[in-house]
Amino acid sequence: MTIDELLELSDAEQKEFLNACLSEGKTPEEIYEALGSDKREMALLGYFYVKGEFMIKPTRGYARTKPTDLG
Repeated sequence: MTIDELLELSDAEQKEFLNACLSEGKTPEEIYEALGSDKREMALLGYFYVKGEFMIKPTRGYARTKPTDLG
């Protein structure tokens, strides 16, 4: 999956996908690489790895035009 394909999913599906990758034993860096991204780009898109899981920022920045389910 690419970062563009990830962005087409709903917020819940995005979070589920990222955390499923973690449960398969992948590190965040491996997930970023598989998506063709890096930690900085993911943060700009509103994704953060916190305390062992991925979180999605409720109100994302200017890098994303599609609003999240949360705001």
